[in-house]
Amino acid sequence: MYINYITSKSITTVVLRKESKADYLILGSYRPIALENTLSKILEKVIADRMVDTAEEHALLPQSQMGARKNRLTLSALTLLAATIKSAWAIRRDFVVSMLSLDISSAYNNVPHERLLYILRAKGFPE
Repeated sequence: MYINYITSKSITTVVLRKESKADYLILGSYRPIALENTLSKILEKVIADRMVDTAEEHALLPQSQMGARKNRLTLSALTLLAATIKSAWAIRRDFVVSMLSLDISSAYNNVPHERLLYILRAKGFPE
């Protein structure tokens, strides 16, 4: 898999004071705002859309994954959850159904890129 990393991405961070703070010596009194290069944001969006389309086309994601997928709404997740609970209760009415839900939306930035590429290859993601 060939990936050309764009190293010319520049981000300017502007630090703004939050209004009505009593002490501006405290770091929490400021709000950093990152201003990114618009062209790189467009390119990232195009690449992300292509990856999502490819993952859907090759059925690389489990049916139970709802986040960041087209035509998968909160209602879809709730419907799947209700069906799973009903299936468990159909087996035994006294079953206790537990759920563990994880929000890993910001974890992607901390994933080692080489490991991610290895997993994509192992899953059959096209070169």
